[in-house]
Amino acid sequence: MSETLRRKTFDPGRERGGAVPKYYEVFARKNSDDSLSHVGSVEAPNDDLAQVRAWYIYDQHHWTEMCVVPTEAIIPVRLGKHSTRIKMA
Repeated sequence: MSETLRRKTFDPGRERGGAVPKYYEVFARKNSDDSLSHVGSVEAPNDDLAQVRAWYIYDQHHWTEMCVVPTEAIIPVRLGKHSTRIKMA
């Protein structure tokens, strides 16, 4: 009996989790006395992979806490016509 070998293919859309990428903002703190600071962003198809990618990319410090937040979940706070300025690390 002969088996047919299938070639592996790479589908970038499927690798990303779909046609539209999902972006996450990454926040971290070095010790419990520090505030959470924005350290960067990652692209991932789901929350679990976003956590893994954030930890892998931003592992240059020994963080005590790291959080990923979908960019679409961030609500800017505005005062009248002016938006607030948020200090990013």
